[in-house]
Amino acid sequence: MTDLPPNFNPETAPPTLTIDWDAYLPFFEDQDISEEDKHALIEALWSIVVGFVDLGFSVHPVQQACGQDDDPLSDVPSDLLSLIREEQEDT
Repeated sequence: MTDLPPNFNPETAPPTLTIDWDAYLPFFEDQDISEEDKHALIEALWSIVVGFVDLGFSVHPVQQACGQDDDPLSDVPSDLLSLIREEQEDT
């Protein structure tokens, strides 16, 4: 998970989110679970939060991999009239 791509540039890379253990471990201080389980729970919750952040900012692994956003309207005709005209020409 710490492997960086060969063309990685820290100056242009998007910011990363990391867990601040000191901020979250006190919430589980009084719980009767092991330190390992506390860390596992915090990591699970953290991955859920990061998933929602990614959804909110439209960050998708495909966009990150190719560096381009998908434009869902790129294949749609510019207007309804041209679509109707194309259908009439095909019949």
